[in-house]
Amino acid sequence: MDEPRHDELTQDEPPLGTPEGAPPLARSGGLRLLAAAFTAPWLVGYGVTGAWAVTRGARAAADGLSSLDVGYSRLVTPAGVILVGALLLAGFAVVLAAAMLVLYDARGRGSWAAVGAVAAFLTAGSLWAAASGGLHPGLWPLFFGGLVYVVALSSVRLLRATRGVER
Repeated sequence: MDEPRHDELTQDEPPLGTPEGAPPLARSGGLRLLAAAFTAPWLVGYGVTGAWAVTRGARAAADGLSSLDVGYSRLVTPAGVILVGALLLAGFAVVLAAAMLVLYDARGRGSWAAVGAVAAFLTAGSLWAAASGGLHPGLWPLFFGGLVYVVALSSVRLLRATRGVER
């Protein structure tokens, strides 16, 4: 019973999965935290805007309106506003999933492949929506850069996981 428990680390031992010579920031997960925190503006934007669009569209549908003005674009149907809101909430979910995978240092190919595929699909849809809706090209990265970041992040993680399996 005098042996230390396997879940207790002494000061000399790095966390499991951390190379011996890693700097203290890498051992503490500071870089992972920074990579996950980078998604925060898009998490807030997609979550708030998506929830607003769904509730605004549902309220218009409940009131029997055939179209409504949502500000940026022309008059749209309540179903169209609900669809855009649902897609924004899907963007929120995929960015949140990527942030959680980074925080917990997930290394499995399956989870990163799923996150990357959904993010790529939503990124392609955002390109189409921006082109057909007349969004200024300079605003596209501001609005949809979070999805591009998730696609890049998941691609890098998949490459690392694939290389790790081949060795």
